[in-house]
Amino acid sequence: MAEFVGNQLLEQVNVFNETDRRVEGSIVVTDPAGETALDTTFDLASSESEDGNSTATYDDVWGEAGAYEVTLELTDTEIAGTSSASQTVAIDDPEEQMLAAALGSSETDEPIAFRVGTSLSEFAGGNSS
Repeated sequence: MAEFVGNQLLEQVNVFNETDRRVEGSIVVTDPAGETALDTTFDLASSESEDGNSTATYDDVWGEAGAYEVTLELTDTEIAGTSSASQTVAIDDPEEQMLAAALGSSETDEPIAFRVGTSLSEFAGGNSS
């Protein structure tokens, strides 16, 4: 049941703050043609906050299948000495696949990790893309 509810809340691009503090920053996604598909900022509560939202979700990012360049930059903060990350991710099925940008996840050694999957459970497994 939690998997079903989690999947209903996710969009094409999802930023998860898994740290114990508020995190602000920006995320930019460039599509296979070199056009900006997403360029926005986020302000996320800590993962331990009961009244704040520690997840930001964005839809209508993927246009076509291909390689998307993702860049995430934190504002005035670092996670394990890192304040930015960039990666090219392969989106083979724009209708089904989602991107998770996990900040400070215990599931990976990377302070800012990008994962592509089709369900919430795939993000938790630490599968990199």
